[in-house]
Amino acid sequence: MSAIGSEYGNAIFLLAKEEGILDEAAAALIEVKRLFSENPLYCDFLETPSIPISERLGAVRASLDGNVPDCVTDFICILTERGYIRAYDDCEKEFEDRYNEEFGIAVAEVTSAKALSVAERQELRDRLQEQTCKRIKLVCSVDPTLVGGLTVKIEGRLFDGSLRARINDLIGAMS
Repeated sequence: MSAIGSEYGNAIFLLAKEEGILDEAAAALIEVKRLFSENPLYCDFLETPSIPISERLGAVRASLDGNVPDCVTDFICILTERGYIRAYDDCEKEFEDRYNEEFGIAVAEVTSAKALSVAERQELRDRLQEQTCKRIKLVCSVDPTLVGGLTVKIEGRLFDGSLRARINDLIGAMS
């Protein structure tokens, strides 16, 4: 993570906390991240020095005012003014990390051979919450090369319950 992302992400977190709108700010930052991802030319526009800063800030306010908390709109304007809009993802990541720490949430990156059902995700979440004593946020992805089973990465630890890992263990034991 960049130093700018860390500094500015922490700043928006502290401001949202002070204003008592952490949940609203978190949702808004995720939505802005999605908008930037879907419209990469918007970021190009926001960082183009040949376009007057007043026009760029006006566009931010026109698109965000009333749709997100004021502090988030102001935050995007500050990043735009200072030429840091490309650091937005790092800022949002820092905010998310601080938010998760504040509320005792652990992110579990789950990779499975096939998409997990709602019931399977809930069972996995329950088991992980029991083991970690934290609220769990699952981030699921599918990797058909796993053949079967799943891997879970949580708090820097990797739990490999994939069929591929079991086969490799058997091969290793037979050697």
